[in-house]
Amino acid sequence: MAIKKIQTESFLMRFFKKIKLDSIAWSLRRLYCPVDKDALVLEVGSGANPYFRANVLCDAYEETQERYFAPLVRDRPIVLAFAERLPFKDDSFDFIIASHVLEHSTEPEKFFAEIQRVGKAGYIEVPDAFMERLTAYEFHRLEITDDKGVLLIKKKKNYIQDQEIRNLFICKAASIFPKWVARFPFQFHIRYYWSRDSGGIKYKIINPEYKFDWEFPQSKKTDHSSRSPIAAILKRWILFIIRWMFSQKNRNRSINLLSLFRCIQCHGEAFIFEGSRAFCIHCRASHYVYLPGQKEVFNY
Repeated sequence: MAIKKIQTESFLMRFFKKIKLDSIAWSLRRLYCPVDKDALVLEVGSGANPYFRANVLCDAYEETQERYFAPLVRDRPIVLAFAERLPFKDDSFDFIIASHVLEHSTEPEKFFAEIQRVGKAGYIEVPDAFMERLTAYEFHRLEITDDKGVLLIKKKKNYIQDQEIRNLFICKAASIFPKWVARFPFQFHIRYYWSRDSGGIKYKIINPEYKFDWEFPQSKKTDHSSRSPIAAILKRWILFIIRWMFSQKNRNRSINLLSLFRCIQCHGEAFIFEGSRAFCIHCRASHYVYLPGQKEVFNY
């Protein structure tokens, strides 16, 4: 059995929390994944800063304003697909990381069903509903909090849920709020571990009947290759080096990605590569795929 009894924090995280250095403990969470070295780990919504332990990455888009057009990291096998429709066989992965992606979903029921179909255990991280209500992230569809091990989910009826609260927040606390979050990150985020052995993901959608009828605001695209400040470029290089040091890079290069695939349309399991796409040989449904060392880029 690859999955250990789930511990929600590493020894170092607990140590720094004990001496009131929560910001350091928070930064260390990306080094922690409660699985054995032979476990196969998928990260959905991997984006520009994937977890080091993930072996396979999955993101909906190469470019998207939802992450402010930050460049997609492609340092290990990656598939473009939605978390609500994952192109993987049942039980393909021992552990699934879903960090700051659930709140973007318009179909949380399908999101939970899919990650539990393809994975045996996992970790979900989201901003807490209290933080969401104040900051009103324009690309988030859900407000999420927890109560006694249950995720409580509310579908947002606009990206700003309460205009009066939002106005008061901007006037009174917006300038100092980032300092609060940096000092007390655990209080402003939800960290949720689940496993089949413990009954899977426990959740309740407060307004399941609501159908989304609003659109995202439009953000201006940023050219990260030429306009990023030196500090941002330096941070990306530091993260690149850390990922190189702590990821299972040799193992990741040898993963047979096609052996994990299942077609989202016909459920066929036979795929072939053609350039940067994996095609189902039965219905020709395809997904954009990147493998380490592959020269092709995503082409639409």
